[in-house]
Amino acid sequence: MSDHKPKTTNGNRPPRAFGWMAEFSDEYKLLEAARKVRDSGYTDTDAFTPFPVHGIDEALGIKPTKLPFIVLCCGLTGLGLALLMQWWTNGVDYMYIISGKPFGITPASIPVAFEMTILFSAFSTFLGMIALNGLPRFSNPVFTNPRFDRATNDKFFLYVSAKDKYYNRESVRELLAGASPDHLEEVIEDASPAAMPKAVWLGALLLVLTGLIPAMIVLNMRAGYSTKPRFHVFFDMDFQPKKKAQQTTTIFADGRTMRPQVAGTIARGQLEEADSFYLGYDPEKLAATTASAGAARLVSLQDGEKPAAGTASDSAPASAPANAPSGAAQAAPAAATGALALPWLEELPIEANDANMKLGETKFRTYCAACHGYTGYGDGLVHKRADALAQGYWLPPTSMHIDRVRAQPVGQIFHTITKGQGKMPGYAASLTPKERWAVALYVKALQKSRNASIDDIPVDKRSELQSVAPAVSAEPAAPAAANPADPAK
Repeated sequence: MSDHKPKTTNGNRPPRAFGWMAEFSDEYKLLEAARKVRDSGYTDTDAFTPFPVHGIDEALGIKPTKLPFIVLCCGLTGLGLALLMQWWTNGVDYMYIISGKPFGITPASIPVAFEMTILFSAFSTFLGMIALNGLPRFSNPVFTNPRFDRATNDKFFLYVSAKDKYYNRESVRELLAGASPDHLEEVIEDASPAAMPKAVWLGALLLVLTGLIPAMIVLNMRAGYSTKPRFHVFFDMDFQPKKKAQQTTTIFADGRTMRPQVAGTIARGQLEEADSFYLGYDPEKLAATTASAGAARLVSLQDGEKPAAGTASDSAPASAPANAPSGAAQAAPAAATGALALPWLEELPIEANDANMKLGETKFRTYCAACHGYTGYGDGLVHKRADALAQGYWLPPTSMHIDRVRAQPVGQIFHTITKGQGKMPGYAASLTPKERWAVALYVKALQKSRNASIDDIPVDKRSELQSVAPAVSAEPAAPAAANPADPAK
């Protein structure tokens, strides 16, 4: 039982009354009494039971809580702030192309907006519940009644607060007495000292000071300097036995940590019957070229001629012999310039339709435009940034509209995308073969868009073009190539 005792006097004033509390032996009497109190107009009431009682909310006249509306408003506020923040940072204050995504609000903004909505909703739920219930509350006047301790055991209590706007001491007493309670008693102010014990204040002060220690350590580390290594709380996490992608290793013979795709592996559903679909050139023609080169070398040896070191037959199979078939013979000038001389595909292995053109445009803008620019002149953001730094060693990306690149077959463009060229990496790991062919299709379309003649237009479409020719001619000319000297990238 509680040791609290009602005050008899408190200086010059009598003990304050907080209301009336009736005690019942079962929940049915409690519900009946609660309905009588509710029907009498009292709203500042409460019930205390040892277990949940079905219907007590309706009996007390408790209205639905406002908390869901508060949570909804705060969630929408978090959603709006997240979208506004991302629109401002990426669309206005610091416009920077990231993986070809458009500026401002994009589908990539949804995760941040979702997290902010959840964060604001969670905080409003917790803090709203605390505020609507009048918490924190360290004491309740009903605790002064020793009989109230049985509220968690076998008794039911109905409390009418003196703060109710219709409260009248005698009227409430008569109303509750009419409900035939087991016991009826007025709730009187607690006689215990109102002042907080000094030990509690001291404990709270020590707790606050202890909580400031981590913050002071962090501030000291950030503002100060030390010649000693920092303290690693989780040593095994800071120093894990691992290799990063660009590091070397002794585990593999080639010394590379990042492993290339295993040769000959093809993802499920992407197998094509023709090998040229994955290579960009005809391997059968290449084999025939190599066989012819070998036969020519054998004949020359039988005639007593000594082959020169580093001839085409001794080097890579891409080099074309003197008596090679027409395809290899055509590649000889390319070999002389250092370019690969392979029997490239002249025709696209995919259909040149709107879907593939759109796919190629999307992938080109994502992976190529950062260096080559959206129009293929080699004036992308990476080039502009490097050129602005003026470090002297930067070689501009190759323009796709110079004669050498325009003359390349579509298969050679596919091969360059796959294997890379110069400092340009290969994109075989990032783009599927079909996507690489789509990019090659889009590159050819870009070249045509800047170097087409009237003969390239279908006869039935030429009249439409000629009707808009004045408007077209009035547009500004295309920018000059970023690298007139055409350094190989």
